[in-house]
Amino acid sequence: MKHRTSALAMALLAIVTACAPAQKPDATSQPPPANATILRSASGVLDCTTLGKGEPCGRETWTLTVQADGSRTLRSFYDGGRDAQQISVIYRVDAAFHFLDAFSTAYSKGKLLGSGFYVADGSLLRVTTRGAAGFRAEDLPLPQGYSVLLHPPSLDGWHFGRYDSTAGGRQKLPTFIYGGVDGGPRLAQFPITLEYVGRETITVPAGTFETDHYHFGKDTEVWIMGPDHTMVRHEYRAADTRFELAQLRNPAGGPL
Repeated sequence: MKHRTSALAMALLAIVTACAPAQKPDATSQPPPANATILRSASGVLDCTTLGKGEPCGRETWTLTVQADGSRTLRSFYDGGRDAQQISVIYRVDAAFHFLDAFSTAYSKGKLLGSGFYVADGSLLRVTTRGAAGFRAEDLPLPQGYSVLLHPPSLDGWHFGRYDSTAGGRQKLPTFIYGGVDGGPRLAQFPITLEYVGRETITVPAGTFETDHYHFGKDTEVWIMGPDHTMVRHEYRAADTRFELAQLRNPAGGPL
């Protein structure tokens, strides 16, 4: 009897096993196929502390993709908790850091400052904005060797793609600045002075890096690295802020 019971149990187990649905491979464990149109990519985090007391004041996250033609796209989000600010930007340049186009949205203390779409089109910078004053479209004449400043520190390294390292010294860069008209998304042009200080090895939370140190305007210092001018440290005395690279993935030219 015992033998017959064991045989019956084994037969039932075989039937249940045969009827059970086949287990499919876990698709989430497999990496997505590589995108052949992306030459390289990277992502990172810049943490903000005050220069005076070293207190936390915000965080910026960013991702970078470099296309096969050398053009670059950076997507950044700044969460300025201390001042209740939010800035979201998508910004593109060509292989030589010439500005192509960008989209930006900024909030301050829960209020929308405005959104803007900016496109370099031949000799014109075409600007479409929506802010407190409503919707506006305008065309601004473009000077030689200009840049566009939309405020996320992760983007500020790209202005130095316009710096003539052969000439060196102090160089003025015509710069269209977000908020330059009325604090909203419209742009106004100001000259900003760039000056190369030298090569410096610095240590930040993400590691130790070989950087290029520049003066940027009257009261900003930046340390950038690699072919994509990745921001490693950014100090802005007027706002009492220091941004330092806290996390970095897939850099072009990584920590020492």
